[in-house]
Amino acid sequence: MTLTMQSHDVSIDAAAETLNELIHSFGFYPANSLMIRWLRSGQVILTQRSDVDAFLEAEDLSGSDLELFVEPGRIYLADQAVIVVCLDTLDSRIHAGIDAVEGALAQPKIDLAQAFVVVGQRIYARDCSGDCDPHLTLVDRQVNRSDRAVACASNCAEFIDLLEFPELPVSEELTPWRAAESQFVHDLLRQACEPVTVSEMARLVVALGDIRIRDSILWDMANEVFDRNLVAELLTGLLPKLDSNRGAPVATTAAICWWLQGNGAMANLCIDRAFADAPSYSLATMIRAALDYALSPDFWLESVNVLTRDECLAGLDVAH
Repeated sequence: MTLTMQSHDVSIDAAAETLNELIHSFGFYPANSLMIRWLRSGQVILTQRSDVDAFLEAEDLSGSDLELFVEPGRIYLADQAVIVVCLDTLDSRIHAGIDAVEGALAQPKIDLAQAFVVVGQRIYARDCSGDCDPHLTLVDRQVNRSDRAVACASNCAEFIDLLEFPELPVSEELTPWRAAESQFVHDLLRQACEPVTVSEMARLVVALGDIRIRDSILWDMANEVFDRNLVAELLTGLLPKLDSNRGAPVATTAAICWWLQGNGAMANLCIDRAFADAPSYSLATMIRAALDYALSPDFWLESVNVLTRDECLAGLDVAH
């Protein structure tokens, strides 16, 4: 085996390892996706995912489209990028799409270190030739993005009975009600590993529908009062049980929790659900913009922590 062949095999092994890391990070197999791993000084600083369809028609991508796509690398001061494309079936047009992205990386002076195309269990590097042996790898495809998207949608077969949802109090009783329900949600989410009853789920949903209670819980979330991973799973698991009248606050809160965990892929799926239920829900609009521009959650954490939890609950809207 020549040194060139050894180097090629090492790069294929690295691609397989990268793909499995992405699957673990996202929580699903990113079928028909184009992903960029941004690196600075050899360290991964950001991973982004986009649907691959646009990159199969590279001639339709304008310069501004590509600049916007590579902007996260500029924002995070990346010096290298690794592209991984996952396709259901091999489509040779993707190579032109990768070339277009590489061209857009020239202006911010970001080097395209590697580019790989994954089709099923096979991985192809840019330097694979016609006589290249098939590169096989074990990839976990049991959960894919479409499955996770369906899991975030309403499912009438799972709906919580309307009688389980408590009624909102009259206006003069809102302040004590908010204090009590905020404490209830705080305590419930701190024990997210424990079983949650249907009545507790319903009470949680109604409470998060109130902006002030929601913001007090977001303050808790920002200050790591909860196990964010457990809370993200709990809230996301609630989504199929809710109709379109109740889903947006829960979906947006779940999205923020995923975002804080560094999982923009799941955050976007939850924001998709929030917009499906309430297109004008302003907090969802803000989080979607942050995700689209690959902004760090640090700016959101700083804005939340300008206030105390009591101030959030009292009505100084931080996130609305």
